[in-house]
This record gives sequence, structure tokens and C-alpha cells, in this order.
Amino acid sequence: MKKAILILTMIVIAIILFLTACSSPKSAFMSSFRDIIKNEQYTAEFKLNPTVISGFSELAMLNPEALKESYLTVKTSRDIPRDLTYNTYGLHIGGAPAMDITAHSYENGNTGKIFVPAADFFQMQAPVRNILDLTTNSVYSSVLASNKNLKEKHFDVLQTLQNATNQVIDQKMVDDQSEQLSAIEKKTAFRLYKELNDLDKTHYQTKGDAITLTLNKQELVHLGDALLDEFQSDDDFLNLYSEIMGLTADGAKKSWSQNLKKTQQWLSDIEQNKAIDLNTKITVHPDADKGMKQLLMTFHYQNKATKQQLDFDFTMELLPVEKIPAAPSNDKIISKREIDKLMTDVIREQRKQ
Repeated sequence: MKKAILILTMIVIAIILFLTACSSPKSAFMSSFRDIIKNEQYTAEFKLNPTVISGFSELAMLNPEALKESYLTVKTSRDIPRDLTYNTYGLHIGGAPAMDITAHSYENGNTGKIFVPAADFFQMQAPVRNILDLTTNSVYSSVLASNKNLKEKHFDVLQTLQNATNQVIDQKMVDDQSEQLSAIEKKTAFRLYKELNDLDKTHYQTKGDAITLTLNKQELVHLGDALLDEFQSDDDFLNLYSEIMGLTADGAKKSWSQNLKKTQQWLSDIEQNKAIDLNTKITVHPDADKGMKQLLMTFHYQNKATKQQLDFDFTMELLPVEKIPAAPSNDKIISKREIDKLMTDVIREQRKQ
């Protein structure tokens, strides 16, 4: 299950990076990606939903029909010149009762600030709130009830993390990591473009206004190997990896090299295993103004020997541009004192149990 999810994650991340950074004049398919990056402001909605999930022991206790009715959406408004992003996250969990969770985040790339509205925690729907109370012995609702003054304010994510971990967050390190991540995204997207651009033109099929790219198991494995190889020789990635893992530069290289060999061997095993089917189709509907109207990626994984199957759809749709809200003023940011009180209230309620 973990390996199937890893494939899913690699492909989705690669496609998202490709959407934001690559270009090519060679075909209408590549041109749609080239034109999309001309939009200095855009709003896009991404949706991920499974269509088939079966044979995974880790999910044996879950209702497979409910899983198929579940989906994740992310609506992103991006202002590239000002380096601002506003995200709305939605998780729909199928079944009876169905549950919906909504969250938001505001990101300023120039300052490294990330804000999350406290209101999201107060506006949980009844089914979700009931489950949270059940798993926390009602600590969740009790703490919210005693901190209603926070409802109209925002959490500064870095400040909250610093307070929760009792560590001083180095703003320079935050800035450096942001620059490293941006550089990694650009280089990874370029490598992805290069690999897709090297494919034979027969991979691309046109039907009406839609253009479809099909990749089989061998091509996906090769793509995974290429991306992993890119990380191995990327100083920005290795520096970021060492900082996150708390390793020295040499330790990070050794650790990543070991993980790389294991992952490449796993990919090779998938390629050689005739019982495993793996493929994906990426369909683009170009648009003269936005670059594209919609992208749909279908993913199929099946292991006939273990009777496991995972199919999902990933959709991206360009929407009319939505204005990014203003960042919260200082008086609307939850202070250290308020965070301390919140944490104290949690501990006090837990001790009552």
C-alpha cells in the first residue's frame, strides 16, 4: 500500500511542478503548458479522487464504497509578481454520515509568513466535531469554548510551531529553504519536461479539442528514476534534506544515497514484475487565453498476484481569477500569550479525563 501511494505522490507532485514551470513549442500539448505560465495571476482547482481501491489489508476495516465517494480538492489563487498564494482545502469523506472538512492558508513568499484562520477550527461540521470530541474525550470542544476570542484571528504557522516545539525558528534559514525549494521545483520541472519531450510523438493522441499523453509502466519507472537521479546531483535538494533531517552535508549525501538505491531497486522490481500493471493518461483541453481549460490524469495500478488495485483521477481546472485576501493585520494574529493559554487549556482539559 505504501509503495502504491508513493507512486501516486511522485506522479501528482511531478505533474503539479510541470504545470507551473515548463514550456515547449513542439506540440499543442506542450504549448498549453507554455501558455499557462504566462498568467501572472491565476486561480486553479485541483481534485484527487479514487475510483477503485481493493485488496489492501491496511484498508480492510474501511468501507470501499465510501472511499470511492471521497475526494480531496485544493483551490489555489496565485499572484506571481507579489509572490502571494491563497489556498482553500476541502476533504469530502463519503459514507453515512458523509463528512466535509474545509481549511485555508495564506502564504507570502517574500516574507516566508504562512497564516491559517482560527475560524476553520470553530466551523467544523457536526459529524467531524463529534468524531474529534469522541477521540479527545471532548477536549476539542471544551478548549474552543474557552478561547472564543481567537475565532476572528489567524495563527502564524512558524510562530505557533516555534512555541509548540520550544525552538527558536531562524528566519534566515526559512528564507534559505524557501529559495532552495523554489530552485528544486524549477530544476525538477525542467528534467520532467526533458523526459516527456524525448518521448516519441506517437504517445500523443488528439480527439476533438483534447490531447492525450499515455505512459506505460516502463516509461513511468524511467521517469521515476530520472527524477530521483536529479535529486541525487542537486545541491539545493541535498542542503534542504540535510537541514530537515538534522544531518551534516556528508551524512545527508550518504543517507539519500542509501534511500535512492532502495527506491531504484523497488522501481526495478516493479518493472520486472509481470503481475503488476501500471499506466497513466494525461488529457489536456487547451485554451487560447489561459493556456488550458482543464487537465485530467487517470492513474492505474494493479498487482494481479496480490489482487491489489488502485485507480484514481487527478483533475486541474483553470477558474476565473479570484482576488487574494489581504494578509491579517498584527492585531488579528494570535499572540504568543494566547498560544500559551491555548496550550495550557489543552493540558488542563486532558488532566480532567
